[in-house]
Amino acid sequence: MLNVYIISIGDEILSGRTRDTNSHYIARRLYELGITPKSIITINDDKQVIQNTILSVIEHADIVFTTGGLGPTPDDNTTISVANILKRRLILDETILSRVEKYFEKQGRAVPELVTKQALIPQGAIILDNPVGQAPGLILKHGKKSIVLLPGVPIEFEKIFETGVLPYLHDNYCLIPDLLLTIRTTGISEMLIVEKITDLTKRYKEISVAYLPSMQGVDIKFNGITDKKIHASLEKELVTSLKPWIYGKGQETIEEVIGRLLRRKQLTLSVAESCTGGLISDKITNAPGSSEYYIGSAVVYNNKLKKLIGGVKDETLAKFGAVSKETVLELAAGIRERFNADIGLSISGIAGPTGATKDKPIGLVFIGIATKKGSNYEQHNLNGNRRMIKEKSTMAALDFLRRTIEYL
Repeated sequence: MLNVYIISIGDEILSGRTRDTNSHYIARRLYELGITPKSIITINDDKQVIQNTILSVIEHADIVFTTGGLGPTPDDNTTISVANILKRRLILDETILSRVEKYFEKQGRAVPELVTKQALIPQGAIILDNPVGQAPGLILKHGKKSIVLLPGVPIEFEKIFETGVLPYLHDNYCLIPDLLLTIRTTGISEMLIVEKITDLTKRYKEISVAYLPSMQGVDIKFNGITDKKIHASLEKELVTSLKPWIYGKGQETIEEVIGRLLRRKQLTLSVAESCTGGLISDKITNAPGSSEYYIGSAVVYNNKLKKLIGGVKDETLAKFGAVSKETVLELAAGIRERFNADIGLSISGIAGPTGATKDKPIGLVFIGIATKKGSNYEQHNLNGNRRMIKEKSTMAALDFLRRTIEYL
């Protein structure tokens, strides 16, 4: 088993101003390769602290990952700290320097003198290309050990990890990943899942199971599967027990699943949002190629727009209110007709903390869907603060959409 340590570097992380998503990303991707890090350490930008921390783990480590501190500013000290530890000279890489200079020239900006620092590379380092930013990733070999330096900007970090780090790990280490199984559910509680699969988990005692709840639902992760037949059998039994609530497997998102269904059935979609304020549309367009099936949306927050764009009748709003099954049904049908889509999806609710009445509490949400086969709605009573209700409402709407498409 490889000994791996992750060091997250940055004053902004220790102060709570920035969330450390990079360490989580590394740990998750390593876990899929059968590697569990020994430790995740967060430290500040001080050069001596960086050096002391790396020295404290390098003796026991096979691989050390660092994130952050590769930029050109005075508080970016990771590269020079590692160079000092390994007694490597810093060499100016003309290719990197030229690329950074061209970036500023393309922006029509003067090239800062500080950019030279970003092109100083420890002697013997393997340079990992950064196609979406300026600071490259670096790998330094120290005997049989590897020190991997990655930038702190998440989009740059992830791109370098996928295109540079993973191939390096596969080429240089014997990786024996477990046959991991992740089932993604929504609309069902963690406790109910446990009840429904208790007998199953008892029969597979050698396999560990983890339940990971979030605002989107509950992921069930199974680890320790060593046989493909067991993997297939376990997955089949899980689908049998939890089919109504399963929307995906592995890392696939609900918007990717919806996109795949819409493409396969050659259907188009339009959306009218009220309480979610555009979150549903944001999710749908996160899936690459969504323009093939997604026509567009309208955020009809005000009742005037519900009438003007969504076709909701005055008498419907007067009699039942904006947050009602009657309104979302008319809204779904109206947005479908206005956008000439195969499916119209609508949502209206009370996200709080104001707007509630005795009959309509905070968290009450109605979702409507209109298709050529007719219209349908769902009512949800959600808990949490305003943001949580918006997120949960979005997931509920997307799952209602997924289940509707499956039966079209």
